[in-house]
Amino acid sequence: MKMKLVALAATGLVVAGVVVAPQAAFATDATAASAAVHARLSALRETQSPAEAAAILEGGGNVQALVDPDTGAALAAFRSSARALVSVGPGCTTTSACMRSSTGIPYGYTGTGTKSGTWKNIIRVGAGDRRTSYAASNGAAYNYNAGVNIEWARPVTVVKISR
Repeated sequence: MKMKLVALAATGLVVAGVVVAPQAAFATDATAASAAVHARLSALRETQSPAEAAAILEGGGNVQALVDPDTGAALAAFRSSARALVSVGPGCTTTSACMRSSTGIPYGYTGTGTKSGTWKNIIRVGAGDRRTSYAASNGAAYNYNAGVNIEWARPVTVVKISR
């Protein structure tokens, strides 16, 4: 009985470490991207008129904007061509691209863009709310329409996700 408890506790620690460790890397990426956007908006605030910022913001699309929280007025804005997949972990949402490993660990990503990495022993993937592509280490590419969930007959190492 003691051996089973020790094994169970050790497994829990390993799984917790796997789930927590990737988040730290994604948080760092997100923080760096956020700092770059903030720096650009701060610089634009010095040269861009409120009317120019408002026109960009109201034009829609992929826009980054600095807004006065008291008045709602746009202080600076730019059209962003940058696209990014962002981790929603731990876990997946109904709209995120989702991969699940053979051990049950979920990897969820929201947004658009491409993310490279190494996700081993993936047995199930879902497209979420938009067309999603998964590239495998064996060179295979899998493209699924929004709403599609599939299970692979054997584990695959995914090396790239695109939405």
